Order: sequence, then structure tokens, then C-alpha cells
Amino acid sequence: MAATDRASHVSWASCANFLARTLFLSLRETLGDGFFRSVLVKAGLEDWAERSIPDNEARQFPLKKLETLFEVMARTDGINVQRGILQRSGRAWFSSLSRRSSPALNIFTFAVLTLPKKLRVKRCGAILEEYFQSYMEGVSFSVESPAQALEWQFKLSDSELGVSLGNGLADLWLGFWYEMLYNLSGGKPYFLDLTFCAKEGQPVWVLHIPYLPFEG
Repeated sequence: MAATDRASHVSWASCANFLARTLFLSLRETLGDGFFRSVLVKAGLEDWAERSIPDNEARQFPLKKLETLFEVMARTDGINVQRGILQRSGRAWFSSLSRRSSPALNIFTFAVLTLPKKLRVKRCGAILEEYFQSYMEGVSFSVESPAQALEWQFKLSDSELGVSLGNGLADLWLGFWYEMLYNLSGGKPYFLDLTFCAKEGQPVWVLHIPYLPFEG
């Protein structure tokens, strides 16, 4: 979308339909049908309770809808409950996406699974950066690899998007990474850390992914 076209829209940020579809199904799995439907109604998204989001790669689902949904969830049950729900939903989201053949997440491949353990974490970070960058517009990603833990970062590159969306996505990806590492490490316990900071005046969310669960 050209810059002049973007200026005429409230927000140009969007994600692929299949990403939104699998996310909504994961939320429904976590919340149950009745509560999930009531949350959608409160968010003014009741149409999505009646029809399916297309299962394709077109980037047509506005991220503003997710922002509204997260805000309603926070008002309904409080921030702490919302965080728990989203992290559990993130685990289900990973399981759903990892089963897809097209587009494939490409985590459980020979090329990844045969890497040394520390490099496996770094490679997964690069895969997820490329994957979500390909299917999301309005969010940008980067990966850094200091000595102690991988730093998987994202920021909202559309100024119309708010912190509530970033916080919600961060919790989803915490659960997402947890489930992925749980599977790759054979169920080893570990702790993921999330920090929120500002770089050049712009909010940035950083997931710190320790290498320790894969050692030994």
C-alpha cells in the first residue's frame, strides 16, 4: 500500500487472514464458546462469532480489531486475568500454526532439529521473525543474540496502533514461545522474561529467551 493510500486510512496495519483465524480459534479454545462469544459482542465483533475468517494468506484482517478485543478483555476481567488468558491462547496458537502445511512454520524440520542446542534457539528466533514479518503489516521485528539469552523484539510501526495491542501481542508471543520451547526441549522447565522499553521514543517489547533450557 502506497504512503498516500495509507494516509487516507485510519490504520493500514493488518495481518494475514489465516493468522487471525487461528488466533480466534485459540482464544475460543481457551475461553470456551459462550465466554468467547460474549467478549466478541462486547468488542463489537459479533460478526466474527457467526462467520469464519478466510483461511488464506491475504493481509486483510485489521489489527485495530485485535486492539479493541484486547481492551475489552482487560476491562472485563482485569489485566492479570487477561494476561493469563492470552498466554494460554498463545500456546494453543503455536500448536495450531505448527500443524499447518501451508504456509508452514518450519520449526520441526531436520535442518532445525539437528542444530546444536544453542543454535537451535537462535534459528527459531530467525524463523519466527521472518514468518510474522511476512504475514503482518504494521508490526516490525528484530532478533539479537547476546551471550545469555536471545532477544526477540517487536514494535508497532503504525502510529495508529496503541500500547494495549502491543501488550496483548506480547503475551500471546510469550505463550507461543513457551509452547515451542517446551516441545523442542522435551518438556524442560524454564522462565521467559518480557520487558517493555522505549527506543528513540517508540515503545518496544522484548522477549528474553534463555538458552539454559536447551543445555545439558
